[in-house]
Amino acid sequence: MVTVPFPLPTCERPAGVRVEVYSPAVDGSDGGSLDAAAYVCTDHATDTLAALRAAGFNAYPVPLAPDVERQCGHVHLFPTGNLAGDDQHPRWCDRHGCERRGEHSSHRVEIDTNRPEATIVDVALVQALDDGALPQVRITSVSDAGAAEPVAVRMLLSVSQGFVLSNRMRLITESVRRRNGGRW
Repeated sequence: MVTVPFPLPTCERPAGVRVEVYSPAVDGSDGGSLDAAAYVCTDHATDTLAALRAAGFNAYPVPLAPDVERQCGHVHLFPTGNLAGDDQHPRWCDRHGCERRGEHSSHRVEIDTNRPEATIVDVALVQALDDGALPQVRITSVSDAGAAEPVAVRMLLSVSQGFVLSNRMRLITESVRRRNGGRW
């Protein structure tokens, strides 16, 4: 069971309700960080919502997916939420193998075009373990087009460069589509 800073029942009967738990937004609005999903039985749903709201969280019940089986009192902390952060890892870190790699790393996201490509590309956010190191965007490509051995290339960009690259690609894409009547 995950230790969380809010009261939850632990009757361990099958859960029937999923409660999304948000920490309050800094500006006081209804937004904020999605921190956790708490699973409770229908008997404890009302009391759980009241307890979460009294503890300063925003809580919203959502239907439990039919293929999900949890016990009342089970909590899943989202790694990017405010409750998951700690002194050892940034909130976005996947928390596995940081010491071995010498860096924090988010889950890598494969750039999938839904068609065969000669090069496989993925992107992740990384940060050296050194004090004061800033996060960077790591782009990795692996190509086996005509090579005896697959060739891997890694590129590190600052987060600002990654943001600008993303925006520039969007502008180029729109320009090409406009010129070609909405087609490539």
